[in-house]
Amino acid sequence: MINKVIKYINRNNMINKGEGIILGVSGGADSVCLLTVLNELKELFNTELYVVHVNHGIRGIEADNDEKYVESLCSSMGIWFRAYRYDVPSLAEKNGLSEEEMGRNIRYNVFEKVREEVRASKIAVAHNSNDSVETILYNMCRGTGIKGVCGIPPVRGNVIRPIMCCSRNEIEEYLNTRNIRYKIDSTNLKGEYTRNKIRLELIPYISENINTRSQEHILNLAEQLSSIEKYINNESEKAYLQSVGEIEDEIRIDTGLLNQYPDIIRQEVIRRCIERIAGKLKDITSGHINSVMELIDNITGKQVNLPYNIICENIYGYCRIRKRRSAVTHFKPIEVIVPGEYILENGSKFILTLENSVNFMEKIYTKWFDYDRIKNAMQIRFRQNGDFLEVANGGHKKLKSYFIDEKVPREQRDTVPLLSDGSHIIWIVGYRISEAYKITDSTKNVLKVQYIERNGKNDERCDSGID
Repeated sequence: MINKVIKYINRNNMINKGEGIILGVSGGADSVCLLTVLNELKELFNTELYVVHVNHGIRGIEADNDEKYVESLCSSMGIWFRAYRYDVPSLAEKNGLSEEEMGRNIRYNVFEKVREEVRASKIAVAHNSNDSVETILYNMCRGTGIKGVCGIPPVRGNVIRPIMCCSRNEIEEYLNTRNIRYKIDSTNLKGEYTRNKIRLELIPYISENINTRSQEHILNLAEQLSSIEKYINNESEKAYLQSVGEIEDEIRIDTGLLNQYPDIIRQEVIRRCIERIAGKLKDITSGHINSVMELIDNITGKQVNLPYNIICENIYGYCRIRKRRSAVTHFKPIEVIVPGEYILENGSKFILTLENSVNFMEKIYTKWFDYDRIKNAMQIRFRQNGDFLEVANGGHKKLKSYFIDEKVPREQRDTVPLLSDGSHIIWIVGYRISEAYKITDSTKNVLKVQYIERNGKNDERCDSGID
């Protein structure tokens, strides 16, 4: 088994000579095997080992005994050891995660913290080939893409898995032959967790009733799929760069460009987009990806809701993926007195002044109007039923129709500030003014209105045809 691990380490370029390695050791068979094997190989690779044990605060005395055992084992080998304790159940509840996910997050955060502290290069964890089979079956049952059925990678960033080439039987045989004790986590023997059911029930059933070499075949298929996944990933990167734009906190996919690619590439681009917004792909299934695919081929205005409060929308030739924003504060209409300054609830403000003459260059957030043409008390507000504005040749246009023609996304239409004269919209801020209030040669009183956004956006940009 030692030679097998050496070949596996070298084939995957896991360890460079002279590197320090953090080992996550729980006390179970896998991690004790990892510790023992790397201890045997530390002279070959000229490496320094640092063992980290995380007590999750779940199994009481049993967990305490595991911690003491790992400390004793490291002491006997003369290996650096440190233990950490966390109340994982409480932290999981507080963060809205399962205990399993919370525990994993804590472990890797601790490993990275210690790695930086001792200036080690790698973090070694004790996954084996059975774990990879469990992961493949778990992802298949939940719904996944090709990446999800490629199994656990031997190397991901600075995390390495030196004994991934070994089965659980090989590991236990290795330890028993050398009379090395290890601890048994009682929670691994209970069928309460999904992965435990796969390990304790599904895999044994497949091996006994379908094919005794089923795990081996699953791993062989995963290895082939890994090569295919690498190719698809490279092609998806090209498609992503061509068809996807990242704008602040959202992603926009040019559906016309993306639709030139095969479905498998489109799916991977969508998966990548979702990952960029969510920060992870856990809980994103093939069903979610297919829903977005259908959305892209659907009519404008439709949307799909995804995990992590993500929303995907098909809007005028592109698909937008973003986190759902909190509801906008809808302030009550504000009656305007000129001159005056009015600060909205969101921090933006209007400044209105009267002038006798005007000499200006049109700008997006500064407008001039014929004050004498305003018939009613002006208001600052959002849109209402019946709103309209005057367009060329004296024609009237509904505000709703204007928004549709200008391709203003539906959910943004209720957030565009308006300056109104009753139902007649004087100014759609950021877009255009009504023809009815434009300044003419006969204008006597000029109303100047400035709009300043909360973020302090200035008005250096000249209006380019919007009016």
